[in-house]
Formats: sequence, structure tokens, C-alpha cells
Amino acid sequence: VVVAQNFPNATQYGLPEGIPMDSYNLRSDWAVAGTPTRHTLNATVNARLPLGLFVTGRMNTTSGRPYTILTGRDDNQDNSINDRPPGVARNSARGPRFLSFDFNISKAFFFGPAATGNNSARPNVNLFGNMTNAFNRPNYNPPSGVMTSPNFGRSTSAGNPREVEIGLRFQ
Repeated sequence: VVVAQNFPNATQYGLPEGIPMDSYNLRSDWAVAGTPTRHTLNATVNARLPLGLFVTGRMNTTSGRPYTILTGRDDNQDNSINDRPPGVARNSARGPRFLSFDFNISKAFFFGPAATGNNSARPNVNLFGNMTNAFNRPNYNPPSGVMTSPNFGRSTSAGNPREVEIGLRFQ
């Protein structure tokens, strides 16, 4: 009989909190760990506009993160309520996808003479604005996978909303 205390590397194999679903059959909990999403796409566009404005736009999207469906009961009588329905593998369900657009715009105001030597940059003040999740799209976290929960199949939390940062930097 193998119990969770005798399986110290359980989290290495993707087991929740070191407790296998079936203490008598550790192979039933095999899953690919460390791969949160199947697909990721990141794209960035940089542009120099008239009047010395610089704009950067970035899009990030990922497919849904995996999560595990649990019955919420101790079906195999091993004193652990993390059992899955028959035939359901670990991390077999997929949560909602992630999509975010971020933007940055900046303008440098130069003053004073150019520096001498290897550094020919002039002192400047840089005015900038950053916006993350610009369209304020809700990016929901994976839903509850516990079948006995009133929130089963529903996401109860989300990622960060739109954030705007405006700043001034001396360079």
C-alpha cells in the first residue's frame, strides 16, 4: 500500500498537494505537468510616428489552461475527497482562453548640448503612457472542477482589469 506520506515527489508528477487520487494506484494520476497551455501567441508592433512619438502595441493570447474534474466525494474509500469520475484523466478539462492587448506611447523632449565622447545622447525628459489589457477584456481563470460545488463549471475569478500608467522620466 502506498500512501501520500511515502510519495514525497507527488507535486513533481502533477498531483495536488502531494495527495494522489487513488492511494492504491499512483499510475492513475499520471499527467503532463508544467505545460499550462497548448498554444501561445505573442505579437509586438513598434512604430515611430510624426512629431517624435513612439508607439508599441502588443497582443498576447493563449489557449485555455488545463484543470481537473473531481467528484468531490471519497469514491474509492481512501479517506481523500479528490477522486475523479471514471474515465476522466487529470488536467483533461480546459479553461477559458486568455487575450490581452497592451499599448505604450512615448515622447522624448531633448534639451542641452549633446554629450561628448562615446555617449552622444542628449539629456531628455520622456513622457509616456502605458495601458495593459487596453480593451478591459475579462480573462477568466479556470472554472471550479468539483462536481459537488455550486460553482461547478463556472469561473469565480479573473485576471487583472485594464491598468493605465502615466509617467515622466529624466534620462
